[in-house]
Amino acid sequence: MIAKISTGSDPKGLAAYLHGPGKATPHSYRTEAGRLIVGGTVIAGSVQVTAKNPTRWGRDFERAAATNARVGKPVWHCSLRCAPGDRRLTDTEFADIAQLTAERMGFAEHPWVAVRHDDDHIHLAVSRVDFQGVTWKNSNDRWKVVEVMREVERTHDLVQVASPERARGRQASSGEQRKAVRTGKVPQRDELREIVTAARDIAAGQGAEAFEQALAANPITRVQVRRNIAKTGRMNGYSFNLPGYTDAAGEPIWLPASKLDRRLSWSQLETVLTGPRPERLAAEEVVPRKRLERAAAWEDRRRVVGAEQFQSARWEQARAVVGEVAGQIRAEQSADTKWKQVESALTSQDRAEKQAAEAARVASAVLTGHPWQVRDMLAAQEQRRKPWTPEQKRQYATAKAQAERAAAAKDAAKWTEVAGGGHSREVRGVNLKLWVSDDGAWSLTSKKDPDRQFVSGRADTVAQAQAAAAARAKKQVQAMWKQVPADKRTESATKAFRRAVADLTPTKPAEVPAPKRPSRPATPPTQGYRPPDQGRTRDGGMSL
Repeated sequence: MIAKISTGSDPKGLAAYLHGPGKATPHSYRTEAGRLIVGGTVIAGSVQVTAKNPTRWGRDFERAAATNARVGKPVWHCSLRCAPGDRRLTDTEFADIAQLTAERMGFAEHPWVAVRHDDDHIHLAVSRVDFQGVTWKNSNDRWKVVEVMREVERTHDLVQVASPERARGRQASSGEQRKAVRTGKVPQRDELREIVTAARDIAAGQGAEAFEQALAANPITRVQVRRNIAKTGRMNGYSFNLPGYTDAAGEPIWLPASKLDRRLSWSQLETVLTGPRPERLAAEEVVPRKRLERAAAWEDRRRVVGAEQFQSARWEQARAVVGEVAGQIRAEQSADTKWKQVESALTSQDRAEKQAAEAARVASAVLTGHPWQVRDMLAAQEQRRKPWTPEQKRQYATAKAQAERAAAAKDAAKWTEVAGGGHSREVRGVNLKLWVSDDGAWSLTSKKDPDRQFVSGRADTVAQAQAAAAARAKKQVQAMWKQVPADKRTESATKAFRRAVADLTPTKPAEVPAPKRPSRPATPPTQGYRPPDQGRTRDGGMSL
């Protein structure tokens, strides 16, 4: 069982998020009866909720937080996820786990709820302040919840997950994690921590120069190193940067070593680099002793080979850790596939429910004795099942393709060919210019300073590069607008921003109406079943 903790100050916002459709991944849940629903379901807690108003606990949390305004972040949020390979837990089992966690962590008497998502995880939302203003102390919660998870794994026969180390390096922020999922790149903090730690272990006892040489020769990626020199002239640490990690202005983002891991602070790093050099001897069978070779020379050869073996193994270990982080990012990027699966399942479920409802209406009509209504229903069903003619299909496909080509041509007309090859496009009212080369490379630069590049990329074709550049330029314009102060957002500036966003938005193809189904021949009025006339007498009835 894996736990992830966060704190906040907006209980209503958390309730809306947990019971909503989701953002990065869909919030869906299939009940034990097999029905797929979107949003979370409350399965345990100490506050009352109803089926019509499942988010009312957010209002209760807000009312409780008002009793002690000194608490800045009164909401405690923890997700409990089963490890890969675990069995599917029922609502009752998850409710028991939530109750056990509440008792072990000490918030059982505070307002809290457990919201279930999907088959493998739940969310615990807790108000740190109860209705009397008493605050739950959540100090060391990240290590207390680990002990609870180990107990849950033993009592429910789940996969045993290794506990994290207390000296683990500082984790990437939520913004860095979202950027990593969006770009597909490992967060700079995580990658640098593994590379710098490996270089420290390799250069242990050999000084700062050996440490910098190990960083420069690392086989994972190029690392830029900067020494931090105090005003007194003394060195007080390092800062690092990976190529491609820049801020909105294009300046490199330097991370101090202490921000990667507390064990990489200069006081501890200097102790390792200037301390005794570890003895790393290769095995005797790896470096056999030569005939008549002195023991000291043999030890020196073993020491050299051992250092090379340790260096190679240490870099492979760092590469494996970085690869594991990259795999987690790729798994989160597959959320689009899960969204499509959930939407497809919901569509199939809605279609099946409509068919079942229509079948029930037909059965009801038959049982109530209205054959004309039954005939009309069957005729409508037959009309919907009739396929389009080949000519209708051809005309519809032709019209749709023409609309798509017209939309693509309208977007392509916004680009200007550049002498010598390539295309360019300026964003009106914004200091932004788009460039696309004939080989599919694209970039965004400043109009005033073409050498200032905001972002770049590459695509397979020129059309794809133009589309990618326009999409990235739209995000850049929106980011630039967010940085504009509120007092400078005049009406003319707002109109210019909206025009720029509308100009960068891909042209939507014109809608093509679907062809009508072939008309069904009218049924002669003499055919079909007619109910008998109740007013006829036996003598006035139909003759044989």
